[in-house]
Amino acid sequence: MNKKKFPVPIYLIRHGEAESSWDQDSNPGLSKKGKRQSLELATSLKNYILEEKFTIISSPLRRALETAQPMLKSNNLTFSINKIFSEIPSPGIELSDRKEWLRKIFTINKNELLEPQSDWLKNILTEISNIKKPTLIFSHFMVINVIVGEILKSNKLVIFNPDNCSVTKITSKNKGLRIIERGREFTTTIN
Repeated sequence: MNKKKFPVPIYLIRHGEAESSWDQDSNPGLSKKGKRQSLELATSLKNYILEEKFTIISSPLRRALETAQPMLKSNNLTFSINKIFSEIPSPGIELSDRKEWLRKIFTINKNELLEPQSDWLKNILTEISNIKKPTLIFSHFMVINVIVGEILKSNKLVIFNPDNCSVTKITSKNKGLRIIERGREFTTTIN
């Protein structure tokens, strides 16, 4: 008998507002506003997450981990950390130069990335295509853009501006990804 494979829901969640910008701290936690955003997110996703029995993954960076915490605590859930879903790497870039470097990255195409960033992109796309069960991923602006850009077959690195604690819903079926709903957008500041 041929079993029909249903699409697997994957939610890409951008972390809440960080307490400091990318050129001030390489691994900031959440601001007070970011903590409120993560509490609101936990409330809005609670019923659906429990019904679907989602696997939960987080980037190892503090802002992503802290965004996941309210949902994990209130629902007694466990999660795993996956460094592949960390923000775009910037090796050799001084902290004070990171914001300007990132602004330049916003304007380039994927084929212009250097090796550390190109490897980062390839690893994300391999990892996301291997997800086989409902999954929540607490991650970052650029990670979400890489995935959405791949689905849209765009060569641009930045496709849209996912807001803090926005949820971009995609599905995976037979290694093909599809966008169900883009997360809420805003004109972002780089943090």
